[in-house]
Amino acid sequence: MGESFTRTWRGYRPADVDAAIARSTLRIEQLEHELEAAAAGTTAMQVEIRDLHARVDAAREREQSLLRSLTDLRERREEWEREAAARARHVLLDAEERAAALKSEGIRQVGELQRQVEQLLGMRTGLTLAMQRLSEDIAAAMARLAASPATAIDRTVEDQVDRWAEQRAEY
Repeated sequence: MGESFTRTWRGYRPADVDAAIARSTLRIEQLEHELEAAAAGTTAMQVEIRDLHARVDAAREREQSLLRSLTDLRERREEWEREAAARARHVLLDAEERAAALKSEGIRQVGELQRQVEQLLGMRTGLTLAMQRLSEDIAAAMARLAASPATAIDRTVEDQVDRWAEQRAEY
């Protein structure tokens, strides 16, 4: 502090010493107030630091929780993707099997229809030949009728009935 006191024959002047003590006391009180304010500021800062540490810890816990949730969601998504892929493969295999079965059935039905068409064509050929023979037979019969002498068909009904009655009487 370095105060200098005026000297008297008995030492220092008491008023100067009292003033110096009062100034020192005032300075000490001022420093104590500053110290209390600094301590209060330090305490407030420590409380704030604890709050910040608590908030950081809570944020870290929340981050860990979110990371776990994100990991769980990724695992579920991957599982759903695997299940969807498996279902898609299953549906595709079923569709391919169904398509193969339908193709086989279609080929079988086409073969059956082809066989039936061939049968119908054979029947048509047979019917055509039969109609040609019938036509030829009718033409031959017509030719024979035209070349033959008059027969019962050329007579009147009354003549025919008389002829039958005569034939009956003979028996």
